[in-house]
This record gives sequence, C-alpha cells and structure tokens, in this order.
Amino acid sequence: MVIGVAPFVVPIARRFVLPARAGDVLDLAFAPVCHRLPERSIAIAGVMMPVCSRCAGIFLGCAVFALLARPRLDLRKWKWLVALAALPMIADVVTQDAGLHAPSHPARILTGLIFGFAMGGAAIAFARRAIAADDYL
Repeated sequence: MVIGVAPFVVPIARRFVLPARAGDVLDLAFAPVCHRLPERSIAIAGVMMPVCSRCAGIFLGCAVFALLARPRLDLRKWKWLVALAALPMIADVVTQDAGLHAPSHPARILTGLIFGFAMGGAAIAFARRAIAADDYL
C-alpha cells in the first residue's frame, strides 16, 4: 500500500521534508521502472513525480487493490483481467505515440490505475496459490 502511493508522496517529501540528497536517492529508486519523460510526468508542489503519470496510475491501482483486496478471484481469472485491462492502456500508448493525440495525464493515470488494479489482484492470487501449495520458499 505504501509503495502504491509513494509516487504521489515523494515530490511532497522532497519539497518540504527531505534534505536534497535524500530526496534525490528516493527519487532515483524509481528510475529502473519508468522512462520518466517530463512531458508525460506530473509535478506536485513544483517537483516532478518519480514516475510518469501512467506508472503513477499503475502504482495507485496496486495500492487500491491492496486496500480493498476484492474481488477475490483465482489466478486464471486475474490473468484474463490483466490482459483485458492492458488493452485500453496499449490503445492509449499506440494512439499517443502515433501522434493522434497529445499525452493526457487523466487518461494515462486512469489506464494505469485499471491495469495496476488487475496486476495487484493477480499478484495476491499468485501469492495465495503459492502459500496454499507451500511453494513459496
């Protein structure tokens, strides 16, 4: 849950709480997971988020699922939902990169949130299955 909201908290912490070096290190922790292009990222409190708006939506979607932990489906159903949830995100990426529309932060966050929610459900279903099978070590 904490990691899911971190992209939204990090800029505020960097602006108001953390010393510059600590903020830079915290920000760089996100570098391996996102392109962080400025035109596809949002600034909060005048500080760029550590991930783009789509990745922020994915993190948020995972956090929302962690908070709700519903619906409780088996892994096979979650795999299908992940694939379905990826479709609007892929359509947005393709149409955006083809120049059919400019990056839209609301659309990027929403498509990321839907995908992240499904990924969160799949991750929990995978963990439950591994624990039930005593196959997690």
